[in-house]
Amino acid sequence: MSEATKQFYAGLLQRHGTSCRALSFSSVSTQHMRFSALLPVLPPALDAAFSLLDVGCGFADLYGFLLEAGYRNIDYTGIDIMPEFTDHAAARYPEATFVTGDFLRLGPQAGTYDFVLSSGALNLVNEQYPDHYDFVFAMVEQMYQTAAQGVAFNLLSAEGKRHFAHDERFFYCQAERVLEHCRRKAPATELDHGYLSYDFAIRSRWENPTAG
Repeated sequence: MSEATKQFYAGLLQRHGTSCRALSFSSVSTQHMRFSALLPVLPPALDAAFSLLDVGCGFADLYGFLLEAGYRNIDYTGIDIMPEFTDHAAARYPEATFVTGDFLRLGPQAGTYDFVLSSGALNLVNEQYPDHYDFVFAMVEQMYQTAAQGVAFNLLSAEGKRHFAHDERFFYCQAERVLEHCRRKAPATELDHGYLSYDFAIRSRWENPTAG
């Protein structure tokens, strides 16, 4: 992950403390809407036992959201590049596991989890990639390699870019392009573009541990 990304979040943390705004979410409400769009990939039974990796976990707000939703048998691991985030998350949820590091650089060392979820972690332009789609697809490929049953993530939508002042730090993806790419790996992948006008979720689930 780029140094610019680390500096961006360090600045937000200094200004906003440990609120969701330090993670570049405008409000808890929209943060939760994004979380909700990821949940259909998970088992419908709240007592189901599964392992989950949260990529770009921040303060582990997704884990707290899942607990409030009624899930009780989650073997949760969160990974983030910001040690300030993972330290705070570990203090909030000592029963969970947290890793400070770059998900892409871990490769096979990331391990295998039943599900891999990511919310809001793929929106900042990474200057190490001339084409931001290359970064997004590299992250997606790593998530698919790490998940045994399913993957879900969200991105800013090009259709909603008009709602915001121009900010070169953020990238707005073409939803259909991302969907097409993901369906090459997981044909049953679905697109959810209905919960926010400027955001969309991709959900992929499979029974084959190799995901095809």
